[in-house]
Amino acid sequence: MSALDWWRAVPAAATALILLLGPGLVIARSWGLRRWAAASAAIPLGSAVVGLAEILAAGVGARWLPWGWAAIAALTCALALPGPLLRARRRRAVEASSDPPGPSHSPGTGARAEPDAGSCRLMAGAVGAAVCALGAALIIGMGSPTTPPQAFDAVFHLAAVGAVREGGSASSLGGLSALYQGAPVYYPSVWHGMVALLPGGAVEASNAMILVVGAVAWPLGIAGLLTEALRDGPREPAPVAESVAAEADRDARAAHRAREKAVALSILLSAATAGAPVLLLTALAVWPYALSVVALPGALTLVVRARRAVAQRHGRAQAAAPAVLAVLGVALAHGTGLFNTAILLLPVAVGAVAKLLRRGGRTRLIALVCLVAAALAAAAGAWTMRGPLTTMFNYEREGGSAVGTFFQALIDLPQYGPLASHGLPVGVVLLALAVLGLRGARDERVRPWAAAALVALVLVVLVGGPQWPGRQVGFPWYLQKSRIEPVLLIPMLVLAAHGAVALLSPDGAVRPGRLRRPAAVLASLALVAVIGRIPLQIALARSVYDAERIAFGTLTTPEELAFYASVGRTLPDGAVVVGSPSRGTTYMGLAGVRMVYPTRVEPMTGSAELALARAAPDLRPGSATCDLVKRLGAQYYVSVERDPTGLRYGNAPLRWDAPLAAWPTRGMELVDRADTGRGSVSLWRITACG
Repeated sequence: MSALDWWRAVPAAATALILLLGPGLVIARSWGLRRWAAASAAIPLGSAVVGLAEILAAGVGARWLPWGWAAIAALTCALALPGPLLRARRRRAVEASSDPPGPSHSPGTGARAEPDAGSCRLMAGAVGAAVCALGAALIIGMGSPTTPPQAFDAVFHLAAVGAVREGGSASSLGGLSALYQGAPVYYPSVWHGMVALLPGGAVEASNAMILVVGAVAWPLGIAGLLTEALRDGPREPAPVAESVAAEADRDARAAHRAREKAVALSILLSAATAGAPVLLLTALAVWPYALSVVALPGALTLVVRARRAVAQRHGRAQAAAPAVLAVLGVALAHGTGLFNTAILLLPVAVGAVAKLLRRGGRTRLIALVCLVAAALAAAAGAWTMRGPLTTMFNYEREGGSAVGTFFQALIDLPQYGPLASHGLPVGVVLLALAVLGLRGARDERVRPWAAAALVALVLVVLVGGPQWPGRQVGFPWYLQKSRIEPVLLIPMLVLAAHGAVALLSPDGAVRPGRLRRPAAVLASLALVAVIGRIPLQIALARSVYDAERIAFGTLTTPEELAFYASVGRTLPDGAVVVGSPSRGTTYMGLAGVRMVYPTRVEPMTGSAELALARAAPDLRPGSATCDLVKRLGAQYYVSVERDPTGLRYGNAPLRWDAPLAAWPTRGMELVDRADTGRGSVSLWRITACG
């Protein structure tokens, strides 16, 4: 690993940071959000802007490069404009009213003292420490920003970035059709659209986005959520004696400092989680889903504010509009994000509906109408997306142990791949604080998060347990428990913050003298958890970046990648190459070469690509294989021979592409060949088919 390599990656990382946070931050600020709430909300709002811009650009026939930047800028301005208008309207209404609302500065904020410089530095320090810890683990694990990750999904996402840059469309509604043999299928492509706009190749740009999403966006999202979730609601002032008022004011300030310290501790603990974001970005390599998960805390931040605004009966539109847009951003990043949001908001929704139905009269009627409308909207959406939903519902995955899953989920151990259940059990710190936070389950600020955590835990255990028909309830997550674990971690972090408050202020009013020792102990435990988690996070990153430690088998080696880069510079323009994706030939596409098989996904039924993969390798003039080769325009064949000795998990297993791995070279002409130290890689020109 060279420090110079990482300095060269700064432009891509800086652009990724601007693209991920910039548009959303403009919108958040225009709608009245400030500080950590604005930074947290910027992630899902930015995702919504990019997702809508992709669809808009494709709809008007504009290529994503370079017009994506213009579409994002235009949508950002359009979505930011209503915010100042609504705020101005509310100010006029307040000025005209003889009974203005309480001291809240914006909808949903509640009464609060402005944070002092010390608390701001404390929060910034916690976020900075979390960013450094996560960033260091990812950088060490990657080794170099030019190293391509090796995982089934990573191969697809790298090819998708290339497809967006070459094809010109980043729309989730068919923009990646080139990877599906021309079929216009739905696929969430916000991640790919963002990465395509970054400078550098697909590998460098993707690694920069992984670093920004995993090390920066996750702590920022959690910071905003915790700040809002632990914020006090409005209080009416009561006439009291001056001495009593002074005493109450001191208690309130001490309690406020306790909450600030508890939030900072939980932010720091967000860097010690295994289930998110590192596992999603490395071993699983589900990058669009990881973006959706990282955007989820920001969306919940806005939902908390909107709920508070509804309770206060003012500024509801100003609080609800960005919340709806943020939830849309989570769903656009990945469709499963809608299910994640539903799980975390289910307790709140059920409680609100039950309260409205109990009121009777017109309120009950309105609630019933809204329920019917929501059911019809959900049914319409399900019918529109019936193709992808049916595919997900029919997905099969082997069951496991419910007991093992339960303990993995509670102490936050990896639940995927060879590193499952590995690492120090530092998750007990988060678990202990979360359990302590359950002491306040009767508090309306705690109850929804406790219920959401319970629902998520049940779902994780259900999906990770033995096979039975009810297990299909996890179909939105492809029956993969490691995809659901982040949904449990988010409410656990909120509960942990409440638990830290309980330790720092057990009576609800803490004197500064009593605050120091518990705070020091908790800070030490949080630091131990963060430092103890770093080796596992590095190992997770190396399981997809270190060619000798690839978790599910090595796809390619540095020597093979060097060969692909060299032949990519010498092949004629328009050359089409065929090879076995499971032998890593897809990485030749990173050198600008057009591949018949750019991903490891099995080609669509009825396609020429699938027929060629299944055909006998008979390269005689007039044969079916030659006809398919001509139809696909393939002129070259690449073969890889690799000795698995020394590779921890051997070579990646051959799948549907097994016949492509060993075509006979009779009827071919050798173009180039390289010795890789473990075997060889050869490029052949197909001459027999004419």
